[in-house]
Amino acid sequence: MNRNGKLMILGVIGLIVIFTGLYFLFQLVPQGPHPQAFVSNITVLNSTGSNINGVYVINGVVENKNTFNITVVNLNATGYNANGFEVDTGDGFTTLSPIPAGKNSNFSISLYDPQKLVTTYHVQVSDASK
Repeated sequence: MNRNGKLMILGVIGLIVIFTGLYFLFQLVPQGPHPQAFVSNITVLNSTGSNINGVYVINGVVENKNTFNITVVNLNATGYNANGFEVDTGDGFTTLSPIPAGKNSNFSISLYDPQKLVTTYHVQVSDASK
């Protein structure tokens, strides 16, 4: 085999080593937050919404069904128009901190809705901390 052939083989092997290293490096990098199992034990019991001067305000109650206190509960809401299209999204927190095991807390989330288009909404617990 001539010199150019050997250099080409070494170059291909080098590229394989580099790409393999990059592949394993990116496999070790965290790919984003993973919800904690206890978050599913925090449920939205009820909520009501209404438009107040162009802001759709959702007030509700969550229950901590865990056997331990929860310090922070983050909720998110999406408001939809009569055709099911998204109007706005918003985030909110519970008013009580911590929420004792088995107890409830109120929350409030505001959506921007100056044209008063929101007719339905969906609220969910997005994250929480012990």
